Amino acid sequence: MSPAADTAVKRGGIATPGDYDACRAAGAAFIGMVFFPRSPRHLSMSAARAITDHARALRHGPSCVALTVDMDDAGLDEMVETAQPDLIQLHGNETPARGEAIRKRYALPLIRAIRVAGPEDLAICADWDGIADWLLFDAKGDPGGLPGGTGHVFDWTLLADHAGSTRWMLAGGLSPDNVSRAVTVTGAVAVDVSSGVESAPGKKDAARIHQFVSQAQLR
Repeated sequence: MSPAADTAVKRGGIATPGDYDACRAAGAAFIGMVFFPRSPRHLSMSAARAITDHARALRHGPSCVALTVDMDDAGLDEMVETAQPDLIQLHGNETPARGEAIRKRYALPLIRAIRVAGPEDLAICADWDGIADWLLFDAKGDPGGLPGGTGHVFDWTLLADHAGSTRWMLAGGLSPDNVSRAVTVTGAVAVDVSSGVESAPGKKDAARIHQFVSQAQLR
């Protein structure tokens, strides 16, 4: 299986309207705004609103995804009102019941991160059918560490025969150097990159973003 020209790219953890512009110019389908204080990519509400206002002014561009980690209703209320995301990504220990409640409360599509180390970690995918619009398969990091954006890679062959009914995207240690092979092995229709296109934690490299999108969409 070869990488497809319509492979969608999500560029996670952007920090500025300029980052948004770089992702838009490269052809990314989604951008991610991180709302998790422990992350080097964490955004203040004012920074997030600046990105959203810029994106809305352009009218056409990547969809804005708000990455959250076990955020309570008060935090979600503030984030949704201020950042006005197009989708909410759940990257913590949220249960399907919590996901369903969030989906109903905000009437927004959900991306559910599934952290993978072995085949047993895929067993919960079916629990999110009808709740998550996308699953995002990410590498399981160290206990107590950051839940994503760490540069870890998992065994892509675990997804080669994945037959779940919910759309999914691949994350975890992707870079311009390996994304073409990752799409070939897994058949992913969408990929998510964060640290793999940074010059330093939280600092985006426009050239690497373009390289990543190009490599993800090779035929």
